[in-house]
Amino acid sequence: MKNIRRPRMLNQPQESRGAFVVLAVLVLFVLAVLVVNVLRVTYTFAVYVSGSSMEDTIHGGDIVYALRSFNAGRGDIIIIDVSENEDFASGTNNIIKRLIATEGDCVKCVEGVVYVKPAGGEYAALDEPYTKGRTPDFAEVVVGEGEIFFLGDHRNVSHDSTEVGTVSYSDIIGVVPDWAVSIKGFTTGWETFRAAVQQLFS
Repeated sequence: MKNIRRPRMLNQPQESRGAFVVLAVLVLFVLAVLVVNVLRVTYTFAVYVSGSSMEDTIHGGDIVYALRSFNAGRGDIIIIDVSENEDFASGTNNIIKRLIATEGDCVKCVEGVVYVKPAGGEYAALDEPYTKGRTPDFAEVVVGEGEIFFLGDHRNVSHDSTEVGTVSYSDIIGVVPDWAVSIKGFTTGWETFRAAVQQLFS
């Protein structure tokens, strides 16, 4: 005998779809997390900031993303590998600074103002609204072939090219884009949470 589906009575509760909706949302969330994580690992890496040399742009304790594939230019926030640089403390692998001048540039600081002269150009004062403190004056530095000149945003405390000179452009391992700085609060919370979960299941 063929089963006939009876119509639902008015006082009969409708079948709940709540469990299905919750499961679908959970699956979509997990997939989104996996996709974001794959993209993060492939194109970026997390930088755990210590010290105050980049205040007030970035503070110690912040976590920001740096791009693995990049073309660093003047004004960019960069991650530099100093693991083999004797001018930095033993055990210091990477530092975060701002790229001020590149190959062929001349750079100097007069009365706290940084001036850069591109190759074949004229000196011009940098507009640096991101700085904290006063930049110490230094004489003209000619940036050699394949080299960079860098400073920290907190000029009173930064250990940078004013003390150690230029380093190789090839020592740059990442660039922190503006969007990564703008979401540093979210990034710090997310990466802290992710690390805690990973440790829980490891």
